[in-house]
Amino acid sequence: FSGETIYKKLLEVIDFPRQFVMTQNYFGPDRRRKKDPPPDDNERREKTEEDCTVVYSAEKMTKPKSDSDVFLFKPTNYLREKCAGGKINPMERGEMPTALIEEAEKKLERATLDFTKWAQDYLGRLSDLCTQALLEPGRRTQQFVEINQVALELRGQGGTFGYPLISVFGKMLFDSTRDGCREDDAQVEIVKAHVDAMRAVLREKIAGDGGEIGKELIKALREGIEKQEKARKAAIEEMKQQAGG
Repeated sequence: FSGETIYKKLLEVIDFPRQFVMTQNYFGPDRRRKKDPPPDDNERREKTEEDCTVVYSAEKMTKPKSDSDVFLFKPTNYLREKCAGGKINPMERGEMPTALIEEAEKKLERATLDFTKWAQDYLGRLSDLCTQALLEPGRRTQQFVEINQVALELRGQGGTFGYPLISVFGKMLFDSTRDGCREDDAQVEIVKAHVDAMRAVLREKIAGDGGEIGKELIKALREGIEKQEKARKAAIEEMKQQAGG
């Protein structure tokens, strides 16, 4: 995220707040923020605004010609007025001080630097866990439990700080090390392949989806996983043949 992106999202919410709807079966925000055509042109609403009681305040409301069991709440948007600097024109778009946006950008940059250090420490921990696992065949469950927990953290934080590929690889690692996963040498190598991919993202500062480089990293990781799976199947087949012989 950038300060500019957050700024635009905030103004979108301020300038186009949801009206609240009350019926016999529902009370909450209108699921359609804007008056756009319904999805697939399938209009499921049975009443238009003209058929509803519209409440603007405790003193002001408009009622339809016939009784209605649908109420629309549209309170005055005082927040938009404040963001517009108290301007009289009710349609004036809001804005925020430039200095505030710049300050937010700096804080996000610092947070990204902190995340990079934090992520590198976690990747170092994953490497240590892989080493421990290889030294203790048959007793690797605890290592894989911790690997899964670290993967969960990386999956959740990467995209927040501008590294969505870290989240992608973190999710792939999390899914492949869930409870009951294989704990053989091939699985340890798969974990190491994920670590290498994430280190490449941080080393090259690959933000966003990474474009072609990002696609190549994902492709290389998947090929590495497939290679380990083939090696695992080959080893199992060899063991079967030896047992049969």
